[in-house]
Amino acid sequence: MTPVSSEQAAERATPHDLAAEQRVLGALLIDRDAIFKVADLLRAEDFYQAKHQRVYRAAQALLERRERIDPLTMQVELARNEMLDQIGGPAYLRELVEATPTAVDVERHAQIVRDRSLLRRLLNAAKDIAADAYDEPADVTLTLDRAEQRIFSLRDEAINAQLRHIQAALMQNYDHITERMEHPFEVSGIPSGFREIDAYTEGFTRGDLVIIAARPSVGKTSLGLAIAHHVAKRGTGVLLFTLEMDTKQIVARFLGLNSRTDLLALRTGNIRDTEAASALSGLPILIDDTPGISIMELRTKARRAIAQAPGGLGIIVVDYLQLIRTGEHEENRVQELATITRNLKSLARELDVTIVALSQLSRAAGDGGNEPKLSTLRECVTGDTIVCLADGRRIPIQELVGTMPEVLSIDERGRVVRAVSDKVWPVGRRAVFEVKLASGRSIRATADHRLYAFRGWRTVAHLQVDDRLAIARSLPEPDNTVEWPDRRVALLGQLIGDGSYLVHQPLRYTTSSMENSECVTEGAALEFGTTVTCTSHVGSWHQLLLSGNGNRWHPAGVNAWLRQLGIFGQRSYQKRVPREAFRLPNRQVALLIEHLWATDGSINVRDRDAGKRGGHKTYYSTNSPGLAADVAALLLRLGIVTRTIKVDQGDYLPGFQVHVSGCVAQRLFLSVVGAFGPRAEPAALLALAIAQTRTNTNVDTIPREVFEDVRVLMLQRGISQRAMTALRGTAYGGDSHFRFSPSRAVVAEYAELLESEPLASFTTSDLSWDRVIAIEPVGDADVYDLTVPTTSSWLADGIVSHNSGALEQDADVVLMLWKDKEEGPPGAPKLIRGSVAKNRNGPTGRYDLYFEAEQARFYSRGDDEGMPV
Repeated sequence: MTPVSSEQAAERATPHDLAAEQRVLGALLIDRDAIFKVADLLRAEDFYQAKHQRVYRAAQALLERRERIDPLTMQVELARNEMLDQIGGPAYLRELVEATPTAVDVERHAQIVRDRSLLRRLLNAAKDIAADAYDEPADVTLTLDRAEQRIFSLRDEAINAQLRHIQAALMQNYDHITERMEHPFEVSGIPSGFREIDAYTEGFTRGDLVIIAARPSVGKTSLGLAIAHHVAKRGTGVLLFTLEMDTKQIVARFLGLNSRTDLLALRTGNIRDTEAASALSGLPILIDDTPGISIMELRTKARRAIAQAPGGLGIIVVDYLQLIRTGEHEENRVQELATITRNLKSLARELDVTIVALSQLSRAAGDGGNEPKLSTLRECVTGDTIVCLADGRRIPIQELVGTMPEVLSIDERGRVVRAVSDKVWPVGRRAVFEVKLASGRSIRATADHRLYAFRGWRTVAHLQVDDRLAIARSLPEPDNTVEWPDRRVALLGQLIGDGSYLVHQPLRYTTSSMENSECVTEGAALEFGTTVTCTSHVGSWHQLLLSGNGNRWHPAGVNAWLRQLGIFGQRSYQKRVPREAFRLPNRQVALLIEHLWATDGSINVRDRDAGKRGGHKTYYSTNSPGLAADVAALLLRLGIVTRTIKVDQGDYLPGFQVHVSGCVAQRLFLSVVGAFGPRAEPAALLALAIAQTRTNTNVDTIPREVFEDVRVLMLQRGISQRAMTALRGTAYGGDSHFRFSPSRAVVAEYAELLESEPLASFTTSDLSWDRVIAIEPVGDADVYDLTVPTTSSWLADGIVSHNSGALEQDADVVLMLWKDKEEGPPGAPKLIRGSVAKNRNGPTGRYDLYFEAEQARFYSRGDDEGMPV
């Protein structure tokens, strides 16, 4: 074969197959089941053309919302994200359909697209490796680790996880059960050497990540070494990463375990058991004492150890987690630890070994004989934090204790998805801070709780004013909606706005609108058989009395309905939208908002000829902060992000205005919500006023830090700022283009010109970027924990919140250690308390061990020889 020169390689076309890409997308549009055949195989980035990536992302979004995929729904989804024109409009969707006569071969075409994508990523990895080498980095070892990691990650991508038929799984499980029946008294996994621990775990399972957590000086290192020593004595290979001690110290510890010699005697050379070293030399133990090892270097060495370990590698011990570094510039240490634990968990599964990682707790945990809990590894939120559930409801976290709710979450592509959480638990009382956002949203959480910032997860303690945090741009319609009669939905909106339904008071409704009055009269009479009479007039205002509602002992009619909804008796500043209303379909959510707006909503059109300043205004007013939050959440269901403003009203209660800002959001409001009664005329005027208005780029912007990515890509592609302005068709302005937060459309334009999928993802995600306006301490409060194992996030009233603890979340088994509060006599073994605080494979519970400080040796309670069993 004739070798290819570098010039010839440069002229080669980038691997891709446009026909296969079109056939895949066309199949999705003509066959509703085609998406299920390719969803696990293809990602949007696998498509070469940017417009094909956008179409596939739209299909993924429809799939996640469980909506049918066809040309019409695809057109609506692309238009909602302002991407329809960028893919060529409805005409291109028709072209995709016409180019695909059948969807039978969709899987074959998808595999072609996938293969070409892997080849492109291989080329990019080679370019990155070459670029790193040309830069002549100071840390060559780290550069080699990165190069190896790039290739390994591509290999992992190429191995596509296939669905397995249950028969194969049953046969494997049957073999395991048969083996257990033949050896009923043996542990099924790798024995720890301590019967108390093995009683819960049945030995350590290969592929698991085990965390041993304790305060300093409790003995976690000694326990980790004892487990490693016992495993090695059984002939199973052990790899030990010791970041705190050097090899000499570790060998001395092992000699002590092997000879029962005090550590002091070993240090002074007073050794009598000369056979200990000989016995130790035959154990299959590999030691690495590299200080400050990176997680990539650790993974590389672990892979190599597989081939070197006599008898095969069974367990890796890492002492300890907090001393590992990522080798990258993470935003903070919390994010680094999350990266480290994820890598260790994936490494355990990849190598089919157990990884035992030691973790240091703060000195406050388990102090004074108190048992440290899993909550010690978590940071939490206050009890009033609203959790967005998948069924549409918004429930305070304190009401979810002991349950495993299905919540709304954010996946790795920034899409709102449904996910089931672990049990919600109270953690205790902690110092908390309130983070306030420009949209009017807020969250109260502990200092180390993480929220999603533009460059990744950031703790509350590391946030600053003007940082941008992620909130949802829209919330999905629930799968199982609860539909009411439309008249009932309209009546609820009217009553929440202008109704009075206090205890021991007649049920009244006050309005100046005849349309609103007729709506209430008709709804109450036809839905509940209620008699409605007009009792008073003051100018254009009049009051309706709703009677026939029973009494306090036997409520009926509208009275009984409002009690059933849980809102009867609320004063104006206490009013809320009932929880059940959030389970309505989007059509009726829009109807409810329409009638709320008909009471206390405003639509004001600016008169340009009168010289008035400011833009057109659309907002809802209330003196109930809870109702303002409810209205904002209802609008989010329709894809409308609002801003709530608190208004000082002197001697009266403060008011709250929920604003729909910007012509894009206002157009969406008018088209989806519409207007009723007294708001119909101003809505028509607003529609005319904004029909030709240009989009305000100050609304729904992406943080200007995105321009850092733009500059890097321009540099890599050799595009100057002047050349970029020419490509975009704008006037040259130097750095002025990069001084302000850009709109989604602007970033999408850069992404297309620079052919950057990461840039494009900012414009197509379900995230909006809110601005932090204050971070304030608010004292101590009871806090609660909510953890989503799959996506590691959940929506706190729209704010993207992380799981409470990465260590606890990624671990399969968590072992806690703490000192007993009862001190024994000097020189006597110390009683160390322990617990299996988490165990994916079995029960949890407490156990006791004894610790001999002079020999740094743990042994089981009741063991006369003082040795692990």
